[in-house]
Amino acid sequence: MKRLMLLILSLALLAAACGSKGASSLGTAPPGTPGSPTPTTTPPTTSPSPTKTPTSAPPPTSSGQTFTFEVWFDYDSKLFVTQRTKPFTAAVGQAALDEVFAGPSSIERDAAVSTSIPDGLRGDITALVKGIATVDIHPDFYEGSVASVRLREAQVVYTLTQYSTIESVQLTQADANVLANPVGRGDFEDLLPPILVESPIVGEQVSNPVTISGTANVFEATVSVRILDENGNEIARTFTTATCGSGCWGDYSVSVAYTVDHQQMGSIEVLDYSAKDGSQENVISIPVILTP
Repeated sequence: MKRLMLLILSLALLAAACGSKGASSLGTAPPGTPGSPTPTTTPPTTSPSPTKTPTSAPPPTSSGQTFTFEVWFDYDSKLFVTQRTKPFTAAVGQAALDEVFAGPSSIERDAAVSTSIPDGLRGDITALVKGIATVDIHPDFYEGSVASVRLREAQVVYTLTQYSTIESVQLTQADANVLANPVGRGDFEDLLPPILVESPIVGEQVSNPVTISGTANVFEATVSVRILDENGNEIARTFTTATCGSGCWGDYSVSVAYTVDHQQMGSIEVLDYSAKDGSQENVISIPVILTP
């Protein structure tokens, strides 16, 4: 009888213990399990320079993510940089390449920005190995004068090498198995204008004061700036000094105050003056929207 009582007591304690375990907490659910908040992961974005968003930026994707990147065209047979803002994509290099082949916008063309790339062509990034991007382009890309082809190549190279993962570009001819040597920005430095305006971009809405920045290689590193209103009247003038000049490239940036009584189209002129006779030279005119 004593053994029977001990057995019954043991079974009762075991049942109590099991009931206690069934009611205990399992702790916080690990991330990603049903019932727990799903962590959001922001895909990496590039930080191309310049980074100011154009006013003509397209609407963002449903996730609200966009990215801004450089696109290189030409202005008076020299390289010219502008920007595009697009919904985010992992293929940022191809997105930029598509834009350079699409050509300047209507407002950019009105501002004398052009492209040396013939209409209807397309370039495709087929490989990216050790900093070298291989781009496949139709043979028509290479038709024309040596100067025209070099400018086309420079547009592609400068557009792609804005990204830190691309140091040079290897151009191929589609269906021709022609592979050129990799080329980088240094191979086309002679196609840069003496003054390059990186910000603001064509058609941008600017505020007062407006910051004008870029790179320059001019006499005594002196970069002059004028702001003109909708009637072409000068409403501001100043100058700044690049970090290098007279044979070397330097960065410049200057904040300029102006006065207008209503929002209007205007332009920002960046230029230098001839050391020989004081005449204006290397003038770049950027149409913008001036705000009070």
